[in-house]
Amino acid sequence: MFWRFVSFDSRGTATLVTAIITAVIAVATLTPLPTAIDAPGSDKLHHFLAFAALSHPASAHIQRFSWPIVLASTAFGGAIEIIQPYVNRSGEFLDFVADCVGVLIGVALALLVVRLK
Repeated sequence: MFWRFVSFDSRGTATLVTAIITAVIAVATLTPLPTAIDAPGSDKLHHFLAFAALSHPASAHIQRFSWPIVLASTAFGGAIEIIQPYVNRSGEFLDFVADCVGVLIGVALALLVVRLK
């Protein structure tokens, strides 16, 4: 049952979850802040987890490695880091690196889940 849920067999479910995660990441990273937020954990860990979650649903639904998913997810991460200085946030190269690693791990976990299903 768990493997079926995280493998996103339904195209609509994978698309909806990916769209929601994309919106949450955009709002969380591009909302101007008057002061820095003191969130628990490392900023890089948050980037890693967010982008692993972003790339997982579509990859699990497609059930194979997909360059378009990897490229779109990493381009989204790069765009965020470029835009952030314009919304009173700091864009950092290492945040982008964490995004890229998260994307690759999200895709790898999706493929692992598909094989275990």
